[in-house]
Amino acid sequence: MSRKRHMPEYMKNPFASNGIDTEKILYAIHTDLAADGGFADAYVAVDEENLYILYGVEKVVKTQGAKRIVAAFEEKGLTTFKLSGLKELKTERQISTGRLYNAAQKDGESGEWVGEDELILTFSVGFLSQVERLCKVIKNLADGEEPLKDVKSDDDLFCPKCGTRYPEPERKLCLKCMDKRNITARLMAYFKYYKKKVALVVFAMVLGTGFQILSPYVSTVLLFDEVLTDGDRGWYGYVGLIVLAILVTRVMGVLMGVFHSIVLAKTMPWIIYDLKMRIFEAMQRLSIKFYTSKRTGSVMNRVDRDASNIYWFFVDGLPYILVNLMMFIGVITLMFIMHWQLALISILSIPITIILFRTLWGLFRRFHHRFWVYDSQLNSMVGDSINGQRVIKAFAREREEGMRFGATGLKQANVEISSMNLAVTAFPLINFFMFMGQIAVTIVGGIFVIEGDIPFGVFMAFIAYLTMLYGPLEFLSWVSNWWARCVDSAQRVFEVIDSQPEITEPDNPVIVESLNGDIELNNVWFEYEPAVPVLKGLTLTAYGGKMLGIVGKTGAGKSTMANLIARLYDVSEGGISIGGVNVKELPLAQLRQNIGVVSQEIYLFIGSIMDNIRYAKPESSVEDVIKAAKAASAHDFIMNLPDGYETRVGAGGQDLSGGEKQRLSIARTIIQNPQILILDEATAAMDTETEGKIQAALHKLQEGRTTIAIAHRLSTLKDADRLCVISEGKVVEEGTHEELIIKKGEYHKLYNIQMEGLKVINMD
Repeated sequence: MSRKRHMPEYMKNPFASNGIDTEKILYAIHTDLAADGGFADAYVAVDEENLYILYGVEKVVKTQGAKRIVAAFEEKGLTTFKLSGLKELKTERQISTGRLYNAAQKDGESGEWVGEDELILTFSVGFLSQVERLCKVIKNLADGEEPLKDVKSDDDLFCPKCGTRYPEPERKLCLKCMDKRNITARLMAYFKYYKKKVALVVFAMVLGTGFQILSPYVSTVLLFDEVLTDGDRGWYGYVGLIVLAILVTRVMGVLMGVFHSIVLAKTMPWIIYDLKMRIFEAMQRLSIKFYTSKRTGSVMNRVDRDASNIYWFFVDGLPYILVNLMMFIGVITLMFIMHWQLALISILSIPITIILFRTLWGLFRRFHHRFWVYDSQLNSMVGDSINGQRVIKAFAREREEGMRFGATGLKQANVEISSMNLAVTAFPLINFFMFMGQIAVTIVGGIFVIEGDIPFGVFMAFIAYLTMLYGPLEFLSWVSNWWARCVDSAQRVFEVIDSQPEITEPDNPVIVESLNGDIELNNVWFEYEPAVPVLKGLTLTAYGGKMLGIVGKTGAGKSTMANLIARLYDVSEGGISIGGVNVKELPLAQLRQNIGVVSQEIYLFIGSIMDNIRYAKPESSVEDVIKAAKAASAHDFIMNLPDGYETRVGAGGQDLSGGEKQRLSIARTIIQNPQILILDEATAAMDTETEGKIQAALHKLQEGRTTIAIAHRLSTLKDADRLCVISEGKVVEEGTHEELIIKKGEYHKLYNIQMEGLKVINMD
């Protein structure tokens, strides 16, 4: 892929005027600060020999012709660095800015740093990731590699259609390009699996509405003008028949309404069930990043509240929208047939009413969205409060938590008050316009009756139909509120359904018989947040069937590395392979089923201990579960619980200690029987005696498996075949315990610190 787009056309002339061949430029980025930290536009470009930094100011200038304004660049200065003179580039993150340095070098014999870091570039911290990629290009050139090898593009951060940056890059969903007009059609698409029932509902609604429209005509025009007047009445003279006709039309209208309600009640729950399943399944496809970037309340609202809003609209809203629309059209048509002049007067207030409806629809939708946001925040606070009760009480923060909840609740209440104030103000105004229309019809219609232009029955029919006409309009005024809530919910629902997972299945997966080969991490870069890299070119190998111990300070990137191997996240740059096959080419199910992770973060699902242990392999027998529990030193404490293996744990279940939960997690991994084992502080919450038992169990589990053990306590890694020390996202040392002690580097320092700590404990 060409990188020429990194240099706009108007930038080429300033570079060219300085004797730089722009066709040879391999990579370029744009930053926003001058060398002294002042604001400036800086274009940084690199070719095979030099690094160029062109400072200046971008301007917009007027031109003649159709293109009135164009971008221009006013040059302020050019700095050139020979690539051969750059030793090692390094970036430094500060509070709001970043620095790019040509790093000082270590003397090979003395180990002392020679010279000082040379400042090359200053930039805002938001440009850190782009500068890191520029450094990668320069390093590739120095190593004789393809310049753009493993250099991530920003393409996947922006919508290819409109160029807008994704609000949530992990979901790659552009709200601007999302077809909001198609939301209604997409909701209706869920009815396609229930065509027969929907057809019955529509038929019953049409028939019932027809009888309702016919009823006033029979009870007014036919009764007054044909039966109760003099003249040749024929069979209409029988009052009983007219009364019977009135009764039949009313009864049939009611029966059809009951019939369509019954069919609809049997259909809608299934449609909403399908919708909720689509949401939940879509959420299961999304990557871990989606859940770490969302509050629990927001996620729960999308499955529960948003789907329920759609449900109630379709049950209490949509059917009656159709009924009232048919009623409205039928009544207007019949009124024009009976007397078009009076019908014209009757509908004069309708355009004003429709305009008010459309205005209210937009206002209510904004209110509903704000209400939803505050509701999600309140749900998240409730979840935090429930899960964090021990911390809240330990720090006596009950009052503050209540105030925090109350502050958000007050914001939500204010939104609801504003919405209700709008409703109680606007809807009476609409009713007033309806009433004025009725007054006009009564006056004009009365004059027509007195002058003999229309029969009395027709006039009475108009009064009845006017009431029927304004009934649908009043309903539509309220349903606009419901529809606003439904559309707002539907948009959020479809955002989830349409989202593309960050971690995807390979197009042509590579199927392998065994994953017990070498695990290689080659120049891996990764960042949870833009411009904040956690791993910075990490390279290491875990040999098949061997145990690799990983040590390092907190935040060095040890757990991140484990997540990347299991492909819970994808690397930003570089690659990870197992047995020579890139993990991105392996089927996700095979990869994760063969990687067992015993993490320091333990989660037990709501259910029995038995179900939690065999979660990875539900078909496991009771004997297998007990065997795994014994291997994890969990059997004894399980048997002391009220119901043994059937004791319920998780939310609202038995309260277990951290060590007990960790042993259940280990038992769950043992029953999984993975080919690759990742132990991430697996014994961190255990006492020394239990840790010894677990270490013996894990030692048996490790036989014939590739094991990566992450630990702070170096004593837990005494059986490791090799050790790696990770610091600031890089491997700084590796070797056996003896080799690293002899080196007297970072590992030696950590080892001595822990030994000194143990001496102090023993003295106490």
